[in-house]
Amino acid sequence: MKVFRSLVLFFLVLSLSLTVLSCTKRGTEGEVKSGVKQSESEEPPPPPTCPICGVEGKAEAVSRRPVAVMVENLSSIRPQSGLSEACMVFEALAEGGITRFCVIYVHQDADNVGPVRSARNYYAALAKGFDALYAHCGGSKYAMEAIEQWGVADLDQFRYPKAYWRVKGIEAPHNLFTSISKIREVAEDKGFDGNIDYEGFSHKPDASLGSRPQHQRIVIEYSSAPYRVEYKYDSGSNSYLRFNGGKAHLDKVTGKQLQPKNVVVMYCPTGMLDAKCLDIQVVGSGSCLVSRDGKAVKGTWEKKGVDSPLIFVDEQGKEISLNVGQTWVEVVKTDTPVTVEETATATSQ
Repeated sequence: MKVFRSLVLFFLVLSLSLTVLSCTKRGTEGEVKSGVKQSESEEPPPPPTCPICGVEGKAEAVSRRPVAVMVENLSSIRPQSGLSEACMVFEALAEGGITRFCVIYVHQDADNVGPVRSARNYYAALAKGFDALYAHCGGSKYAMEAIEQWGVADLDQFRYPKAYWRVKGIEAPHNLFTSISKIREVAEDKGFDGNIDYEGFSHKPDASLGSRPQHQRIVIEYSSAPYRVEYKYDSGSNSYLRFNGGKAHLDKVTGKQLQPKNVVVMYCPTGMLDAKCLDIQVVGSGSCLVSRDGKAVKGTWEKKGVDSPLIFVDEQGKEISLNVGQTWVEVVKTDTPVTVEETATATSQ
Protein backbone atom coordinates (compact mmCIF):
# COMPACT_ATOMS: atom_id res chain seq x y z
CA MET A 1 0.00 0.00 0.00
CA LYS A 2 2.78 2.37 0.91
CA VAL A 3 4.48 1.56 -2.37
CA PHE A 4 1.30 2.30 -4.28
CA ARG A 5 0.86 5.67 -2.53
CA SER A 6 4.47 6.53 -3.19
CA LEU A 7 4.06 5.80 -6.90
CA VAL A 8 0.88 7.88 -7.11
CA LEU A 9 2.62 10.80 -5.39
CA PHE A 10 5.62 10.45 -7.69
CA PHE A 11 3.50 10.63 -10.84
CA LEU A 12 1.49 13.58 -9.53
CA VAL A 13 4.69 15.55 -8.82
CA LEU A 14 6.08 14.60 -12.23
CA SER A 15 2.89 15.67 -14.01
CA LEU A 16 2.82 18.99 -12.16
CA SER A 17 6.47 19.69 -13.00
CA LEU A 18 5.92 18.99 -16.69
CA THR A 19 2.90 21.30 -16.72
CA VAL A 20 4.89 24.15 -15.11
CA LEU A 21 7.78 23.69 -17.57
CA SER A 22 5.39 23.66 -20.51
CA CYS A 23 3.70 26.88 -19.37
CA THR A 24 7.04 28.56 -18.73
CA LYS A 25 8.28 27.61 -22.20
CA ARG A 26 5.13 28.88 -23.88
CA GLY A 27 5.38 32.11 -21.92
CA THR A 28 9.01 32.60 -22.89
CA GLU A 29 8.29 31.92 -26.54
CA GLY A 30 5.40 34.37 -26.42
CA GLU A 31 7.59 37.07 -24.93
CA VAL A 32 10.25 36.59 -27.61
CA LYS A 33 7.70 36.69 -30.40
CA SER A 34 6.05 39.73 -28.87
CA GLY A 35 9.43 41.42 -28.66
CA VAL A 36 10.15 40.70 -32.32
CA LYS A 37 6.81 42.09 -33.41
CA GLN A 38 7.35 45.24 -31.34
CA SER A 39 10.83 45.75 -32.80
CA GLU A 40 9.53 45.31 -36.34
CA SER A 41 6.74 47.83 -35.75
CA GLU A 42 9.11 50.57 -34.59
CA GLU A 43 9.83 53.19 -37.26
CA PRO A 44 13.51 53.75 -38.06
CA PRO A 45 14.89 57.17 -37.11
CA PRO A 46 14.84 59.76 -39.90
CA PRO A 47 18.10 60.15 -41.85
CA PRO A 48 20.41 63.04 -40.91
CA THR A 49 19.74 66.22 -42.87
CA CYS A 50 21.58 69.52 -43.33
CA PRO A 51 20.09 72.14 -40.97
CA ILE A 52 20.31 74.88 -43.60
CA CYS A 53 19.20 73.23 -46.85
CA GLY A 54 17.53 70.06 -45.56
CA VAL A 55 19.46 67.72 -47.89
CA GLU A 56 20.16 64.24 -46.52
CA GLY A 57 23.81 63.51 -45.72
CA LYS A 58 26.17 61.69 -43.43
CA ALA A 59 25.79 62.61 -39.77
CA GLU A 60 29.37 63.89 -39.52
CA ALA A 61 28.87 66.14 -42.57
CA VAL A 62 25.52 67.74 -41.70
CA SER A 63 26.61 68.48 -38.13
CA ARG A 64 29.69 70.47 -39.15
CA ARG A 65 30.09 74.13 -38.43
CA PRO A 66 28.89 76.27 -41.37
CA VAL A 67 31.44 78.11 -43.47
CA ALA A 68 30.55 81.58 -44.80
CA VAL A 69 32.62 82.93 -47.70
CA MET A 70 32.52 86.44 -49.15
CA VAL A 71 32.29 86.15 -52.94
CA GLU A 72 32.51 88.96 -55.46
CA ASN A 73 29.74 89.78 -57.95
CA LEU A 74 31.34 92.46 -60.08
CA SER A 75 29.67 92.07 -63.46
CA SER A 76 33.01 91.73 -65.29
CA ILE A 77 34.21 88.70 -63.24
CA ARG A 78 31.20 86.41 -63.69
CA PRO A 79 30.80 83.47 -63.62
CA GLN A 80 31.95 82.73 -60.09
CA SER A 81 33.13 79.38 -58.76
CA GLY A 82 31.49 77.15 -56.17
CA LEU A 83 28.07 78.78 -55.86
CA SER A 84 26.09 75.75 -56.97
CA GLU A 85 27.42 73.69 -54.04
CA ALA A 86 26.29 76.16 -51.37
CA CYS A 87 23.42 75.52 -48.98
CA MET A 88 22.39 79.18 -48.90
CA VAL A 89 23.52 82.39 -50.61
CA PHE A 90 22.91 85.94 -49.41
CA GLU A 91 23.09 88.77 -51.93
CA ALA A 92 23.21 92.39 -50.78
CA LEU A 93 24.47 95.73 -51.98
CA ALA A 94 28.03 96.83 -51.42
CA GLU A 95 29.22 100.33 -52.31
CA GLY A 96 28.79 101.84 -55.77
CA GLY A 97 25.64 99.90 -56.66
CA ILE A 98 27.40 96.52 -56.98
CA THR A 99 26.23 93.48 -55.06
CA ARG A 100 28.23 90.88 -53.18
CA PHE A 101 27.51 87.39 -51.90
CA CYS A 102 27.88 85.74 -48.50
CA VAL A 103 27.87 82.03 -49.38
CA ILE A 104 27.08 79.42 -46.71
CA TYR A 105 28.33 75.81 -46.85
CA VAL A 106 27.70 72.91 -44.47
CA HIS A 107 27.62 69.36 -45.84
CA GLN A 108 29.47 69.88 -49.13
CA ASP A 109 33.14 70.75 -49.63
CA ALA A 110 33.41 72.98 -52.68
CA ASP A 111 36.97 72.70 -54.01
CA ASN A 112 37.04 76.08 -55.72
CA VAL A 113 35.20 79.11 -54.31
CA GLY A 114 35.62 82.70 -55.39
CA PRO A 115 36.69 85.30 -56.17
CA VAL A 116 36.92 86.00 -52.44
CA ARG A 117 36.48 89.64 -51.43
CA SER A 118 36.23 91.83 -48.36
CA ALA A 119 33.83 91.82 -45.43
CA ARG A 120 31.11 94.27 -44.43
CA ASN A 121 29.54 94.54 -41.00
CA TYR A 122 26.09 93.32 -42.13
CA TYR A 123 27.55 90.25 -43.84
CA ALA A 124 29.49 89.51 -40.64
CA ALA A 125 26.25 89.77 -38.67
CA LEU A 126 24.59 87.24 -40.97
CA ALA A 127 27.56 84.87 -40.67
CA LYS A 128 27.52 85.19 -36.88
CA GLY A 129 23.86 84.14 -36.82
CA PHE A 130 24.99 80.77 -38.22
CA ASP A 131 28.03 80.73 -35.89
CA ALA A 132 29.94 80.20 -39.12
CA LEU A 133 33.63 80.21 -39.91
CA TYR A 134 33.91 83.52 -41.78
CA ALA A 135 36.23 83.59 -44.82
CA HIS A 136 37.06 86.95 -46.41
CA CYS A 137 39.90 89.19 -47.54
CA GLY A 138 40.08 92.18 -45.25
CA GLY A 139 37.09 94.48 -44.93
CA SER A 140 35.83 97.91 -44.04
CA LYS A 141 36.95 99.31 -40.70
CA TYR A 142 33.41 98.84 -39.42
CA ALA A 143 33.43 95.19 -40.47
CA MET A 144 36.78 94.47 -38.84
CA GLU A 145 35.68 96.16 -35.61
CA ALA A 146 32.41 94.22 -35.63
CA ILE A 147 34.14 90.88 -36.26
CA GLU A 148 36.32 91.38 -33.20
CA GLN A 149 33.53 92.78 -31.01
CA TRP A 150 31.05 90.01 -31.89
CA GLY A 151 33.55 87.18 -31.61
CA VAL A 152 33.12 86.03 -35.18
CA ALA A 153 35.24 82.97 -36.08
CA ASP A 154 37.50 85.04 -38.34
CA LEU A 155 39.42 83.41 -41.21
CA ASP A 156 40.72 86.61 -42.83
CA GLN A 157 43.09 85.94 -45.74
CA PHE A 158 45.56 88.50 -44.39
CA ARG A 159 45.94 86.43 -41.20
CA TYR A 160 45.56 82.93 -42.68
CA PRO A 161 46.96 82.97 -46.22
CA LYS A 162 47.37 79.17 -46.29
CA ALA A 163 43.61 78.83 -46.77
CA TYR A 164 43.70 80.80 -50.04
CA TRP A 165 45.50 81.02 -53.36
CA ARG A 166 45.91 83.49 -56.21
CA VAL A 167 45.16 82.46 -59.81
CA LYS A 168 47.65 83.58 -62.45
CA GLY A 169 46.21 85.32 -65.46
CA ILE A 170 43.44 87.03 -63.49
CA GLU A 171 43.95 90.61 -62.43
CA ALA A 172 44.16 91.25 -58.68
CA PRO A 173 42.19 91.64 -56.48
CA HIS A 174 39.76 89.46 -58.43
CA ASN A 175 42.03 86.40 -58.43
CA LEU A 176 41.73 85.18 -54.83
CA PHE A 177 40.12 81.76 -54.30
CA THR A 178 39.67 79.22 -51.51
CA SER A 179 38.20 75.79 -50.83
CA ILE A 180 35.94 74.73 -48.00
CA SER A 181 38.32 71.96 -46.96
CA LYS A 182 41.22 74.43 -46.67
CA ILE A 183 39.10 76.77 -44.56
CA ARG A 184 38.20 73.91 -42.25
CA GLU A 185 41.83 72.75 -41.98
CA VAL A 186 43.06 76.20 -40.98
CA ALA A 187 40.16 76.62 -38.57
CA GLU A 188 41.04 73.33 -36.90
CA ASP A 189 44.68 74.37 -36.56
CA LYS A 190 43.57 77.60 -34.91
CA GLY A 191 41.35 75.70 -32.49
CA PHE A 192 37.93 76.77 -33.69
CA ASP A 193 35.16 74.29 -32.91
CA GLY A 194 34.42 72.05 -35.87
CA ASN A 195 30.84 71.21 -34.88
CA ILE A 196 28.01 73.30 -33.46
CA ASP A 197 24.45 72.74 -32.31
CA TYR A 198 22.56 74.76 -34.92
CA GLU A 199 18.84 74.09 -35.33
CA GLY A 200 18.51 75.59 -38.80
CA PHE A 201 15.43 76.12 -40.95
CA SER A 202 12.20 74.19 -41.25
CA HIS A 203 11.85 72.18 -44.47
CA LYS A 204 9.05 70.45 -46.33
CA PRO A 205 8.61 68.16 -49.35
CA ASP A 206 8.11 69.69 -52.80
CA ALA A 207 4.56 70.41 -53.89
CA SER A 208 3.13 67.76 -56.19
CA LEU A 209 3.62 68.35 -59.90
CA GLY A 210 -0.10 68.75 -60.47
CA SER A 211 -0.37 71.57 -57.92
CA ARG A 212 2.54 73.63 -59.27
CA PRO A 213 1.72 76.75 -61.30
CA GLN A 214 2.96 77.16 -64.84
CA HIS A 215 4.68 80.49 -64.28
CA GLN A 216 6.39 82.64 -61.70
CA ARG A 217 8.92 85.36 -62.39
CA ILE A 218 10.80 87.48 -59.86
CA VAL A 219 12.69 90.64 -60.85
CA ILE A 220 14.85 92.65 -58.43
CA GLU A 221 16.23 96.04 -59.46
CA TYR A 222 19.22 96.44 -57.14
CA SER A 223 20.75 99.39 -58.99
CA SER A 224 21.82 99.39 -62.63
CA ALA A 225 21.18 96.88 -65.43
CA PRO A 226 24.32 94.75 -64.76
CA TYR A 227 23.00 94.00 -61.26
CA ARG A 228 19.42 93.30 -62.19
CA VAL A 229 18.40 89.91 -60.80
CA GLU A 230 15.75 87.70 -62.34
CA TYR A 231 14.41 84.27 -61.42
CA LYS A 232 12.25 82.19 -63.72
CA TYR A 233 10.33 79.33 -62.15
CA ASP A 234 10.65 75.89 -63.75
CA SER A 235 7.70 73.74 -62.68
CA GLY A 236 9.28 70.47 -63.84
CA SER A 237 12.22 70.73 -61.44
CA ASN A 238 10.32 72.96 -59.00
CA SER A 239 13.26 75.36 -58.93
CA TYR A 240 14.22 78.88 -60.03
CA LEU A 241 16.57 79.61 -62.92
CA ARG A 242 18.74 82.58 -61.95
CA PHE A 243 19.69 85.42 -64.30
CA ASN A 244 22.05 88.30 -63.47
CA GLY A 245 22.46 91.34 -65.68
CA GLY A 246 20.16 89.83 -68.31
CA LYS A 247 22.23 86.65 -68.70
CA ALA A 248 21.92 83.16 -67.29
CA HIS A 249 23.99 83.08 -64.10
CA LEU A 250 26.35 80.11 -64.32
CA ASP A 251 28.72 78.33 -61.98
CA LYS A 252 32.19 78.43 -63.54
CA VAL A 253 33.11 74.99 -62.18
CA THR A 254 30.05 73.10 -63.39
CA GLY A 255 29.10 75.33 -66.33
CA LYS A 256 25.47 74.97 -65.29
CA GLN A 257 22.94 77.68 -64.54
CA LEU A 258 22.29 78.37 -60.87
CA GLN A 259 18.92 76.92 -59.94
CA PRO A 260 17.85 77.32 -56.28
CA LYS A 261 14.74 75.72 -54.82
CA ASN A 262 13.76 78.79 -52.78
CA VAL A 263 14.08 82.55 -53.30
CA VAL A 264 13.62 84.93 -50.36
CA VAL A 265 13.40 88.71 -50.73
CA MET A 266 14.37 90.30 -47.41
CA TYR A 267 13.56 94.02 -47.03
CA CYS A 268 16.02 95.80 -44.72
CA PRO A 269 16.47 99.45 -43.66
CA THR A 270 19.59 100.78 -45.37
CA GLY A 271 21.72 103.84 -44.67
CA MET A 272 25.33 105.02 -44.58
CA LEU A 273 27.90 104.63 -41.82
CA ASP A 274 30.00 107.33 -43.45
CA ALA A 275 30.43 108.80 -46.92
CA LYS A 276 31.69 105.47 -48.28
CA CYS A 277 30.28 102.56 -46.25
CA LEU A 278 26.76 101.21 -46.41
CA ASP A 279 24.90 100.04 -43.33
CA ILE A 280 22.18 97.43 -43.85
CA GLN A 281 20.19 96.50 -40.75
CA VAL A 282 19.94 92.71 -40.78
CA VAL A 283 19.29 92.54 -37.02
CA GLY A 284 15.70 93.17 -36.01
CA SER A 285 12.75 92.39 -38.25
CA GLY A 286 11.14 93.43 -41.51
CA SER A 287 8.93 92.22 -44.31
CA CYS A 288 9.90 89.43 -46.68
CA LEU A 289 8.64 87.39 -49.62
CA VAL A 290 9.37 83.66 -49.65
CA SER A 291 8.96 81.96 -53.05
CA ARG A 292 8.84 78.19 -53.40
CA ASP A 293 6.65 75.85 -55.43
CA GLY A 294 6.03 78.71 -57.87
CA LYS A 295 4.23 80.88 -55.33
CA ALA A 296 5.25 83.79 -53.10
CA VAL A 297 4.30 83.88 -49.44
CA LYS A 298 4.26 87.22 -47.62
CA GLY A 299 5.91 87.19 -44.25
CA THR A 300 8.40 88.69 -41.83
CA TRP A 301 12.09 88.04 -41.28
CA GLU A 302 13.32 88.02 -37.71
CA LYS A 303 16.83 88.11 -36.22
CA LYS A 304 16.68 89.14 -32.59
CA GLY A 305 20.39 89.76 -32.14
CA VAL A 306 23.74 89.39 -33.84
CA ASP A 307 24.11 85.92 -32.30
CA SER A 308 20.53 84.95 -33.12
CA PRO A 309 19.51 82.83 -36.10
CA LEU A 310 17.53 84.27 -38.98
CA ILE A 311 14.00 82.95 -39.42
CA PHE A 312 11.10 83.63 -41.78
CA VAL A 313 7.52 83.59 -40.46
CA ASP A 314 4.18 84.00 -42.23
CA GLU A 315 1.45 86.53 -41.44
CA GLN A 316 0.15 84.25 -38.67
CA GLY A 317 3.58 84.11 -37.02
CA LYS A 318 4.31 80.52 -38.05
CA GLU A 319 7.73 79.66 -39.47
CA ILE A 320 7.68 79.32 -43.26
CA SER A 321 9.02 75.93 -44.30
CA LEU A 322 11.47 75.93 -47.20
CA ASN A 323 11.78 73.28 -49.88
CA VAL A 324 14.75 70.96 -49.53
CA GLY A 325 17.65 72.39 -51.51
CA GLN A 326 19.53 75.64 -52.05
CA THR A 327 18.05 78.98 -51.01
CA TRP A 328 19.00 82.44 -52.28
CA VAL A 329 18.22 85.34 -49.94
CA GLU A 330 18.05 88.70 -51.71
CA VAL A 331 18.68 91.44 -49.14
CA VAL A 332 17.20 94.66 -50.53
CA LYS A 333 16.42 98.20 -49.40
CA THR A 334 12.88 98.82 -48.24
CA ASP A 335 12.18 100.79 -51.44
CA THR A 336 13.95 98.49 -53.92
CA PRO A 337 11.66 97.74 -56.90
CA VAL A 338 10.70 94.05 -56.79
CA THR A 339 8.28 92.53 -59.29
CA VAL A 340 6.63 89.14 -58.80
CA GLU A 341 4.56 87.72 -61.65
CA GLU A 342 2.49 84.62 -60.95
CA THR A 343 -0.21 82.48 -62.51
CA ALA A 344 -2.63 80.43 -60.46
CA THR A 345 -3.00 77.85 -63.23
CA ALA A 346 -1.51 74.51 -62.23
CA THR A 347 0.38 72.27 -64.59
CA SER A 348 -1.34 69.13 -65.87
CA GLN A 349 -0.21 65.82 -64.43
